[in-house]
Amino acid sequence: MLKRILAITATVGLLAACVPARRFHEAERSIRFYQDKSDECNVEADILKKRVKQLESDIAQLQKDKLVLEQDTTLYGMRNRTLLNQLATLENDLKALAAKNGDSPEYKALMKHLLQMQDNLVDSEDKRLGTERAIELQKKALAEAEEALAESEENLARSEREIQNKNSEIAQQNAALANARSEIEDQAARLRELEAALAAKDNAMAELKNSIANALTDFTSDELTVTHKNGRVYVSLEEQLLFESGKYDVNSKGVSALKKIASVLASRNELDIVVEGHTDNVPYHGQIILDNWDLSVKRATSVLRILIANGSIDQAHIEATGRADSCPIDTNSTPEGRRKNRRTEVILAPNMDQIIGILGK
Repeated sequence: MLKRILAITATVGLLAACVPARRFHEAERSIRFYQDKSDECNVEADILKKRVKQLESDIAQLQKDKLVLEQDTTLYGMRNRTLLNQLATLENDLKALAAKNGDSPEYKALMKHLLQMQDNLVDSEDKRLGTERAIELQKKALAEAEEALAESEENLARSEREIQNKNSEIAQQNAALANARSEIEDQAARLRELEAALAAKDNAMAELKNSIANALTDFTSDELTVTHKNGRVYVSLEEQLLFESGKYDVNSKGVSALKKIASVLASRNELDIVVEGHTDNVPYHGQIILDNWDLSVKRATSVLRILIANGSIDQAHIEATGRADSCPIDTNSTPEGRRKNRRTEVILAPNMDQIIGILGK
């Protein structure tokens, strides 16, 4: 019974620092981590968007320049064809004139004009070839810009996917954070309820201690003591008050003390009661009583029967146990110490069903 109460007390202590608080802080750290990552992705996405916009502008300009150059080379081609036609006509005229008179001024003038037209044709052809080379360079620059644009768009799409994933993870962590916060709030409410219940139990036990002490004012501190500690009340009865040496039948004075205790306990059905018998370490041998263990058990049982007979005590909530010399409160090397160790304790503990009910929520 006492072990059960100690286990409940330990559980209450553990409840104050359990898993939900740790999950809450872990969720907070995860949210900060994913938020930082999301912010980094957003910055990268903004940079990529600006680069995509600039590349699109560059490509548009390159396409315009390419169109202009293509128009120029078309014009140069048309001009060259016209010059070639004119040259062919002029050469025919020169051939006809030379056949008549090769040294005439008209022939020389036509020859000069022919040479000029040939120079113009060479110049025009050079310009056409230069324009074609410029077009090729523009095509290459355009292809590179389009490739860079495709890469930037791919990076942008990847960055946006990462942002979406991070936001999804943040949402999940927010949900975990909310769950942890809810659990912490529920836990705090249970702790407050437990603390209130334990405080009420402790106050009730303090009142019980005073009631028993007041009922036993006819007895001295050398005969019995009443203490309140660890949420329980201990009534320690000296051997000289209850028993003859080596006996387990309670004497008349002891019966009087036990009846007073039983009268206080008569209306206290919420209590768990343990009667513990204790001896010193001097070996005991007899025919009826086997040893100190046997003596301590029989003495505890004798006290238990008197309490039950005089106090309307629920037998399901009382037990007797013998401890022999296993739990001394003083030294066994002196007569005074051994006298103190020969005692019977009535240990009164609050019923913990309410506490267990709160823990089971």
